[in-house]
Amino acid sequence: MDSILAYSSIPVRLHIVTDEESFKVASRIIDALVKVHQKSFEVVFVSTEKVRLLSAEESTLSLLQEFFTSRSQVYYRDPLFFFSLFLYDILPGLKRVILMDIDVRFEADIAELETYFSRFESSHVMAMTHELSPAYLHALERYRKDNPHTRLGSASSEGGFPGYNSGIMLVDIERLKQSAVIKSYLERSVLYGRSDHYKFRGDLGDQDLYTLIAFDHPELFYTLPCQWNRQLCQWWRDKGYAHIFDRYFACSGRIKVYHGNCGSVMPSKVKVN
Repeated sequence: MDSILAYSSIPVRLHIVTDEESFKVASRIIDALVKVHQKSFEVVFVSTEKVRLLSAEESTLSLLQEFFTSRSQVYYRDPLFFFSLFLYDILPGLKRVILMDIDVRFEADIAELETYFSRFESSHVMAMTHELSPAYLHALERYRKDNPHTRLGSASSEGGFPGYNSGIMLVDIERLKQSAVIKSYLERSVLYGRSDHYKFRGDLGDQDLYTLIAFDHPELFYTLPCQWNRQLCQWWRDKGYAHIFDRYFACSGRIKVYHGNCGSVMPSKVKVN
C-alpha cells in the first residue's frame, strides 16, 4: 500500500479482501501511511467470509475447482481464487475495478494504469499481462505435440501466446456480468469440451480459466505491457526449461509494478531487465 500511496496522483479507494482482525491491523498501517504521504485514500473492508459465502452459492464453484485446482495445491482451492467471477455480487455498484495480488509493489502512478480502461475496445472485458514463465507451455505439452505449429504456449517474444497472469487485472464488471461467452465457460459441457480439446488442466484458479477462454476468444482480453506486472517467479527455470526460460521472463523497459509471485524476493529498488 505504501507504494501505491507514494506514486498516486489521484484519490484511491482500496477494497481489502481479508478477515476482520487482519483488516483492523491493515487499517492502522494504512492510516499511518496516509498521514505520511498526505494522499486521498479510502479503505473498504470486504469480508473473506462474504466472498466465500457468495462464491459457494454458485453451483459453478465446485466445477471450477475441479478443472482449475489441484488436490495437492489446497491453497488455490479457496473460493478467493475465483472471486473475480462474482465481482458484481461482491462489489455491487462498481462499474470497473483494478484487482491486484497482495504481493505487488508499484513503481508508477496507479492513475496511469487506470487509463488503460480507455483503450478497451467494445469486445474487451478485462486486461492482464502475459504470463512470464513457460507454465502454459508445460500445461499444453500434449496439445502442442499433436499441433506442432500452434502459437499457444509459446513466448510472446516469438509471436506466441504464453497465457495470462492475474496478479494485476483491469475488469469491466458490467461487461463481465453480461458476457455470454464467459458464462458459457461456466457450463460443464463447454468447460469439459474445451479443456479436453487442449488437453488442459490447471491449478492456478481463475487465471487458468481466463487463459483457456483466451485460447478461443482473444478478443475478450486487452493485453497490458509486461511492465505493469513484472513477475519475479523463476520456479520453472529449474524444472527442465532453463534453455528457453528467458524467452518468457524477459521484460525490458521501466518496470511499473513488481510482482513477487511464488514467494520471490522483491528487488531493492533495482530495475529487473
